[in-house]
Amino acid sequence: MQLIFTLLLLFVPVLLCGLLVFRFKVSDNGLKLILAFSASYLLALSFLHLLPEVFGKGDEHIGIFILIGFFIQLFLDFFSTGIEHGHIHVHHHTNKKFPLAILFGLYFHSFLEGLPISDIVQAQHQEHSILGFKNSLVVGLTLHNIPISVAFVTMLQQMHVSKKNSIIYLVLFAAMAPLGSCFSGLLHVLGISNIDYIIQISLGIVVGIFLHISTTIMFESSNNHKYNFVKMATIIAGSVVAYLIS
Repeated sequence: MQLIFTLLLLFVPVLLCGLLVFRFKVSDNGLKLILAFSASYLLALSFLHLLPEVFGKGDEHIGIFILIGFFIQLFLDFFSTGIEHGHIHVHHHTNKKFPLAILFGLYFHSFLEGLPISDIVQAQHQEHSILGFKNSLVVGLTLHNIPISVAFVTMLQQMHVSKKNSIIYLVLFAAMAPLGSCFSGLLHVLGISNIDYIIQISLGIVVGIFLHISTTIMFESSNNHKYNFVKMATIIAGSVVAYLIS
């Protein structure tokens, strides 16, 4: 039951918020505030829980995988054009072929983030604090993917992709994090050797991705790198919520 709830929490809010774009238009300032909140949440979650978690296992090499995660996201930005940061780049040209590179970058990004979630079922039988940590990670992924889904659908509309195809692309995006979780869960079931270490590595990579995403969004969500009161309050609120949830 816990696993089903987790997968639904990763999937349903992201899908619904993306679908709302077909009915309601989100302003640029509104999207920036949502992104700033989610970025602040991810940054606070990384410092308060994810970094202590990955280094708490005593692996002196885990920092390498955090750095790898950082550069993986930098590499994925080349394909996705930074849509994970809320960037919407539409090139108006005669070639109407949909840029599959954007889908690859966006989907693979979300799939990687879902990998460390698989052991939430095992966490049910451990300390409540561990389960709370896992839940806060799930909430963080959901908050992170909601503004991405909004930006993604907005981009599809600007590229004049049909509503039917846009919904298909959106459903696939919303399913990527749950699929990543299910994939690593399958490795657990198959009894792959050193699976716990593999999950630990994937968590380190996700931390690197979070650090890249959160710092980039917070830096770019301001005009001329200046924060007004509303944006500053939004960023503080994201950090406070990350602390309270976990």
